[in-house]
Amino acid sequence: MKALLSLLRAVPRPLRSLLLAGAFWALGYHAVPRCVPLPASLLKPANSGRVYLASDGAPLRHLLNETGQRASDEVTMAEVPAMLRLATLAAEDKRFFKHGGIDFLATARAVVENVKSGRVVSGASTITQQLVKISRGPQPRSWRAKVMEALQARHLEQVWTKDQILGAYLTRVSYGNLFTGCRVASQGYFLKPLRDLTPAEAAFLAGLPQAPGRLNPFRNMAPAIKRQQWVLSRMQQAGWLTDEDYDLATAERLRLAGFHGGFIAPHAVGLIESRLGSDAADGVVKTTIDSGLQQQVERVIGRRLESLRAKHVNHAAVVVIENATGAVRALAGSRDYFAADGGQINGAWTPRSPGSALKPFTYARAFERGLTPASIIPDLPVEFQTSTGLYRPENYDLKSYGPMTCRQALGNSLNISAVRVLQDLGGAKVLQDLLQKLGVSTLTEDAEHYGLGLTIGNAPVRLLELTNAYATLARLGEQRSWTLLANNPSTDAERVLDRDACWWVADILSDNQARVLTFGPRSPLRLPFRVAVKTGTSTNYRDNWTLGYTPEFTVGVWAGNFEGQPMDDVSGVTGAAPILRDVFHWLHERQALTWYERPTSLVSVRIDPRNGKLVGPQSPVVRQSYSEWLPASRLPAVATAADYEAKSGRAWLPPIYKDWVRSKDNWLASLVACAEVERETAFHIAQPADGLIIRLDPDLPKDQRLVLQAVPDDKVAWHSATLSIQRKGSQTTALLQPGEHSIEARRHGEKARVRITVTR
Repeated sequence: MKALLSLLRAVPRPLRSLLLAGAFWALGYHAVPRCVPLPASLLKPANSGRVYLASDGAPLRHLLNETGQRASDEVTMAEVPAMLRLATLAAEDKRFFKHGGIDFLATARAVVENVKSGRVVSGASTITQQLVKISRGPQPRSWRAKVMEALQARHLEQVWTKDQILGAYLTRVSYGNLFTGCRVASQGYFLKPLRDLTPAEAAFLAGLPQAPGRLNPFRNMAPAIKRQQWVLSRMQQAGWLTDEDYDLATAERLRLAGFHGGFIAPHAVGLIESRLGSDAADGVVKTTIDSGLQQQVERVIGRRLESLRAKHVNHAAVVVIENATGAVRALAGSRDYFAADGGQINGAWTPRSPGSALKPFTYARAFERGLTPASIIPDLPVEFQTSTGLYRPENYDLKSYGPMTCRQALGNSLNISAVRVLQDLGGAKVLQDLLQKLGVSTLTEDAEHYGLGLTIGNAPVRLLELTNAYATLARLGEQRSWTLLANNPSTDAERVLDRDACWWVADILSDNQARVLTFGPRSPLRLPFRVAVKTGTSTNYRDNWTLGYTPEFTVGVWAGNFEGQPMDDVSGVTGAAPILRDVFHWLHERQALTWYERPTSLVSVRIDPRNGKLVGPQSPVVRQSYSEWLPASRLPAVATAADYEAKSGRAWLPPIYKDWVRSKDNWLASLVACAEVERETAFHIAQPADGLIIRLDPDLPKDQRLVLQAVPDDKVAWHSATLSIQRKGSQTTALLQPGEHSIEARRHGEKARVRITVTR
C-alpha cells in the first residue's frame, strides 16, 4: 500500500486526479453494485396465478395470484415476437442493448429537461431499473431509493444476460386491468397469443406500462391510441418499421376483446378448484375441456331455454364425456354463470331426482341373469309389501300395458314393468350396488330406504356421475372414472357389466319403433343417425333428463329449476331432449359418429310380441311379429296353433291378464284373448243357474214366476217344453210349475240350455 501511495505521489497532479477518478468510477460502477443484494422476488419464479387451459391450449380461466393480478409464468424471448420487443424498447429504453443498466445519456438529458421545465417532465429509468423497481415493490420516493435502484440494476446487468432481463421485464410489468406480463396482456386485450400480434397491437401494448391507470383503454381509448402512435413513430425513426408498415400500423383499427380472466367452462374450472384443487399446482393446468364444444354447448343451452321460458324452465346443465378416455369434453352447469337466479350453481354436480333415467341399469342386470329383449313382462297393476307399507307403482299415464317384451317395456319407459323386473332380480340392493360400482356417490342410504322405487328414480344423483355411468353402457360394460385434468388420465377400464347385455340396452335405446307407444314416431329422440337415448322425468315435472350415447361420446342433459319449482308439463322428451339432439348434431358434424358391431353370438329370429315366442312354421300368420337378436342357446319356445284362437288368430293370454283384457287399457284390443274372459263373454244363460232347485212358497199366490236372463241379452228367443214363458217389456219370465224343466235360449244360431227343478 505504501508503495502504491509513493507511486501515486510521483504522478503529476492532473494525471493523478484522473487516475483516482477512474478508480472511484471502477469501484462504484463495477465493484460496489455486486455488494448490493438483488431483490429477493426477482430471484424467484414469477408469481403467476393458476391458468386453466382447454385441451387444445385455449385459455379457459386465469385466476388472480396472491397479489391480486393475473400473471403468467416466465416469458421466454423465443416466445416474444420481434415487433413487441422493438416496440417495448422504443417505448421504454431505445439504448437497452448499449448501456449497462444505467443510461447516463438519458439521465443527463432528463436532468436538463426537468431543470428547464421546473418540474419532472422526463424520466430516465432503463428497463433494467424498472425491473428492479417492480421487483422491490412500493418504495418511498427518495434519492436513496433511486441510488439503490441504480446499484441493483448494475448488479443485475452483471449477472444476467440482456435477454434474461428483457424476458423478466415482459413477464412482470403491469399492462393495467390486472394484466401482468405481456402474455396475459395479449390475451386480455386481444384474445391472442403473442405470436399473432400485429405491429399496431404490439405498439399498443408496449405503450401501456408507462401509466396503466391513465392509459386504461377500457375507460378512454384516446390516450392509449395517442401513446401507441408515438411508439410507432419512434419505431419508424429508429428504422425498425418501414414507411409502408408504419402507415399500415397507424391506420389499423384496434378491436379490444375485454378478456377478464376468462369464463369458458367456469363450472368445470370451479369443480377442479373445489374438488381436485390439491392435484393441480399453481401454474398452467391443462384440462380435458374442448373449448369449441364447450362454447357450442353453452349456446345450445341458452337458445333452447329461451324457447322454454313460457313453460317455466329456467335452468339446464350438460355434460359430454369422451368414452374411450373418460375425459369430460364439455361441462356446463347453468345457462349463464353470472345470472342472478343461481347462475353459479353447478347443475352438473347438484344431486337431483333422475326419474326413469336409471331403468337401463335394471334391464342390463336382468339381461345378465336370464332375461332377453323378447322376454315378456306383465305390465299389470301390482302392489308390493315394504317396510313402510304397500307400494303400488304406476306408469306415467296411469295406464297398464299388458304383455310387454323387455324391448317394449324399456323403450317405452314403463314404470310397472321396471319395478317388476327389479323385484325379480332381488330388490333395490341389486341396483344400488351396480350404480355405486358405476361411480354414483349419492346413494348413501340403506337399500330399504329407496325400495323398488329406486329403478324409477326416487333417489338423487349427479348429472356428471350419471353421464359417466351411461358411458359404461356405451363402452359395453367397461367402467372408467371421469376426469377433467389432461395430466390425470382415467383409471384402467374395469368390466362391471356383460358385453352382450349392454349391446341389447344400446340396441333398444336406439330403436325408435320400440318407444313409439309412449313417444310417438317423430319425437326429438329420433335422430338421423343411431344414438342410444333415454329420458327421465321426476314427480310433478321438477326435473327432466335425457342421456344418450354412441361408441364415441356420451351426453347427459338436465333441465328444470334450481329452486325446485315444477315446470309446466315439460318432460325429458320436450325439455332436455332437444338440447341433447342439438349437441349430438354438432358432434356428428365434426366427427362422423359410428355404431356398434353386433355380437357374433346372436342370431336373428322373429318374435310375436304378444307372447314372446318364436314365430315358427306352425304359427298362424303373425303380422305383429318383429325381428330380434337372441343367443342361439337362449331362444324362447316356438309358438304353435294352440297359442292362438283358431278363427281370428288372436293370441291367448294367461289368466293374469283377464281383468286387463276387459279394461279400457287394452290397447291390443282384438289382437289378444284370454280363455277366462272368452268363457264369461260367450253366449250363455246367466239366470237361472243350471241345476237350480226352486221351492214354491205356499204363502205366495200360485202365479209365481222366474226371471230369465242371458248374456248378451239382446234379441234372445226363449223356449221351454214344460213351462209357460212370457215377455213383458224388457223382462222375460217363466211361470213355475212343480217338476223338472229344461229352458233354452237362442241368439243368432247360438243356443244355451239350463235345467231346473221346482218343488212344493
